[in-house]
This record gives sequence, structure tokens and C-alpha cells, in this order.
Amino acid sequence: MRPTRAIASLTLAIVTGSIGITGITGFAGDSDAATFRSSGDATVTTRAVDATPEPHAPSPSGTPRPAPRPPAQERRSPPQPLAPRPPADGRDAPDPFLLEDEGRWVLYTTQVGLINVPVATTPDLANWSPPTDALPQLPDWAEWGRTWAPGVLHRPGGFVLYFAARSRTTGLQCIGAATSTSATGPFTSTSPEPLVCQPELGGSIDPQPFVDVDGTTYLLWKADSNAIGRRSALFSQRLRPDGLALEGQATPLLTNDAAWEAPLIENPALVTMDGRYVLFYSGGWWESDGYATGYATCDSPLGPCAKATTEGPLHTSNNEVLGPGGACVITGPAGDQWLAHHAWTPGAVGYRSGGVRSLHFAALTTDGPRLAIATTPAAH
Repeated sequence: MRPTRAIASLTLAIVTGSIGITGITGFAGDSDAATFRSSGDATVTTRAVDATPEPHAPSPSGTPRPAPRPPAQERRSPPQPLAPRPPADGRDAPDPFLLEDEGRWVLYTTQVGLINVPVATTPDLANWSPPTDALPQLPDWAEWGRTWAPGVLHRPGGFVLYFAARSRTTGLQCIGAATSTSATGPFTSTSPEPLVCQPELGGSIDPQPFVDVDGTTYLLWKADSNAIGRRSALFSQRLRPDGLALEGQATPLLTNDAAWEAPLIENPALVTMDGRYVLFYSGGWWESDGYATGYATCDSPLGPCAKATTEGPLHTSNNEVLGPGGACVITGPAGDQWLAHHAWTPGAVGYRSGGVRSLHFAALTTDGPRLAIATTPAAH
């Protein structure tokens, strides 16, 4: 959330024998003197700020003086909501993660073709660069070919990229961390071991960082338990300030127990909205039109969490997108919030059918205490 800018000036009160602050007035214009009685017996004289400009007096020649220009801040246009548009080329962009960095947006996705972690940039969420590889060299513990669902954390002096890859030792997906001084990479890692790997739970995937309002950082991920015939679960754990190690204990947040979520849940993405913690996640089978996005509300980044979408998902297939999931949330300068997610296009669900998981956006709105969405059509 972006803080609201407020401008105020202090009225200095001069009391016989003392000087004190008596109140806060509006934006400074022309000063005017005023005398009033305080709550005691002393007479208080102030130089107060008058927010109402004086009438425009005529010049000596009798010609009215031009009205003074309002302060620069008052002339500024209000912040405008985002107007995101997907890449016009309809590129494959599964499990998108978007990061705002120095006047541009940076997009990271799951591996596509020979590119381990595709990364692209856009100045306006409308004109997109071709993807390059943010992680051209995997760490020694990771096998090539299954680099999934990246998330990036901005730290002082650089960035930390979290990703899932196949462990050479266990044959399961595990989570690694790599660093770079640039948001677009190249990221590198010399760690001999993954950051997170839960072999007893089938491995770990879908890492997503979260920064709380007090600056504390957390990592969320999915335990890939469905890979070993068990219910999948979403976890959260506090990160060390540099983002390269975990602290405390891993805490389970959710498991798949709603009918629409079968056979799994995944892709946790935690945000703050209207003073509450909201946890978005995907449910269903990823290569189907039954894949969808739900959400829960949480008391803290470590839970407990309560699902809001038990009867059905927040975002499901429609005539524009099929199987929307893998979502993250972006926030515009006007406070507007959007789900950036992937989806199949109608008639091409699954890679064997010639489909791709292209990037889409859905505006988040409220419907009473619940969230709702409005989709934006894909560019063709």
C-alpha cells in the first residue's frame, strides 16, 4: 500500500512568558494575525495560516491583477489506476511474478523452452521486451529442465530470486535462492544445497516472498505432497533479513479440502489489502479448464488462515480465459490492485493441444467483505 501524502503547518502560539504549539492548520498561504482567549487566563496571539486566498486587488493602473497560480502540488493530477495489457505476442508465461523496479515492471515466469527463468521488462504494462534468462546457470544441486514459479525479493544492494528445481540427490523439486545486483539478472547461486526441501512431504515448489508492513520478510511455498499421493499444503516461514536463510519454524497455512480444489492447491501469494492479510492460491489440475484461483484471509503472515472460497473459486474459467491460476498481485499508484495470472485460451488447453499459458490481468474489487474480480480481455 502507498502512504497518503498529507501537508500541514503548525500554528505557533505566543503566550505571555512562553511559546507553545497550539494547533495544526491547513496548507500555508498568506498569514493573518488573530487574538483569542486560551483555556486559561493568558491572551494568546497567533500567526495563523489562512487557507482562503485574499481577493485579487486591482493594480495601481486599475487593471485587475491576474489570479495567483495555485501551488504546484494542487495542480497535479490524481494518480491514475493501472491499465495493464498482456504481451501482444501471446507468449507462454506460466506462473507470472511481477516486480516494480525503478520506473519499470519486471516479469519472471516458469521455464519456457531453453530459458531457465524467463525475464522481461515493460515501462507501462503494455509494451513488453522479449524474454531473456534471469538464471542462465543453475546451482550444482539442481538438474536442468524443471525450473518453476520464480519469486523475487528486493533487498538493500540487490535482489534475491527464489525458484524451484529438481534436486539431483532426491529427484524431487526443491527451492533455491540466487542473487543479483540487477532485477533482470543474471542471478547466480553457489549454494551446495537448496534453501527449502521437504522430502518427507514430496518436495517443495512455488516460492513467493512477502514483506510485512514492519519490514519483516517471509517465504511462502507449497509442499508438493500430491506428488506422493497426499494432500498438498501451503507453508510460510520467516526469512533472515538478507533473504538467504530461514528463521524460526515452517508453519502450515492451508491444505486442499474444498471440492473445487481437487487434486491440489499451490502458488501461494500473500498481500495486504484494507488492513488484512489475503492469501491467494491456485486449485485444481494445472493443465485443465478446472484450474482456478481462490483466497483466504490470515491473522498474520504465519496464520492462522481461513478460506473465503470454500464453495467455489474467486477466479475461474470464462469465455476469455480457461484455467486461470499461478497468480501474483500488483498495486498501482492509485491503490488499485490486480491479479497477474496465466491462463489457457479457449480451444487450446494443454501443451499437447498447442496451447500456452499466456499472461492476463484481472482487477480486484470488493463485494461487501468479499473480493471480486473484473477481467480485462487479452490483446490479440
